[in-house]
Amino acid sequence: MPPGRDEVLRATERWFVSRGLPHFVYRFRSSRDVWVAVVPVVLFLFVVEIAILAPNEKYPVLDSIAAVIGGIAALIALWAIANRLRGRAWLASPDRIGPVEVVLFVLGPALIPLAFGGQWRSAVATAGINFVVLGLAYCERRYAVVSLARWTLAHLADRLRTITGVIIRALPLLLIVVVIVFFTVETWQLAHELRWPILLVGLSVFVGLAISFAVIRAPDQIGEIEADLGTARVRELIAGTPCEPLATRRRYVSPPLSRSERRNVRMVVVVSELTLVTVVSGAMFLFLVVLGLIVLPPSLQEIWIGKSADVLFSFELFGERLGMTVELIKVAGFVAAFTALQFTVSLLSDRTYEDEFLRGLRADVRQALAVRTVYLSVVLPKR
Repeated sequence: MPPGRDEVLRATERWFVSRGLPHFVYRFRSSRDVWVAVVPVVLFLFVVEIAILAPNEKYPVLDSIAAVIGGIAALIALWAIANRLRGRAWLASPDRIGPVEVVLFVLGPALIPLAFGGQWRSAVATAGINFVVLGLAYCERRYAVVSLARWTLAHLADRLRTITGVIIRALPLLLIVVVIVFFTVETWQLAHELRWPILLVGLSVFVGLAISFAVIRAPDQIGEIEADLGTARVRELIAGTPCEPLATRRRYVSPPLSRSERRNVRMVVVVSELTLVTVVSGAMFLFLVVLGLIVLPPSLQEIWIGKSADVLFSFELFGERLGMTVELIKVAGFVAAFTALQFTVSLLSDRTYEDEFLRGLRADVRQALAVRTVYLSVVLPKR
């Protein structure tokens, strides 16, 4: 028996989420689809924090136990009151989460240390941790970050095979930059003097510029993908997808992407691009570390630096004392980060490189847009 329409729609919505496109689901709402999904994690952390923060050595054991019970009872009471105000059963699972509940989760456990001994530092730290946890949970559910990462990594091998030619053509320019920077005395002296926090700030500048360039280019790339979605193309692209049974003989017109949908597609494009760039720059980092181990022994590094290198470990090879140094790791990381920026700019500014680099990604996004077209033709209310 062929699957029913509702079953096909649910399978299509799961297909969207598995590709990091939850906003393609019709009437996707944060209050319902994001916050409600993280309620179990939020409640568990809320109860654990109350149990940890309420006991205090300055107070009797029974008072601490009473505080824990009181905190949990207050949580249950607020839950029940919120349900009744919305016309639902007292202890029904929430169907949506609003700003009041979010603020309560962030600040509620933080009030416990203040009530027991005025521990404001502990209160601030607790509120900060809750804010970060809630932010991470929100981002994961709103943009299906885990599903997007899983899908991107699953297609990574195909992407690398697709851009092998691009990498080979871009490699000569990259190697020129690498050789000039990697074998420059001043680079090693700078690596020796720079502390890790300052170096990481410098590396983050390169990474931030690469991300910014990819984000700026994404709208143009999405516009080009949307332009090639006629009726015949839509029917061709949805073959083999969960929504294929929904296709009819009707003429398909793709509805314009909403702001949240466009932002979601942009994130998928940028994450996929940066994943590939990260792999290339990571391979460059490993290459430079191995190269430095072989051709730049600590004795030579000390001559360049003018001081003793910070050797992590050493070994002997063909009578030569070789070793891994902190300076080698710093220089390799610096050059690899610069390579990531250079590679991103080269690929997304050269039309020939970009077409080959993004061929597979464009095909996947175009297919998702085609599936969305058919899906919305079924779920959108008829006017």
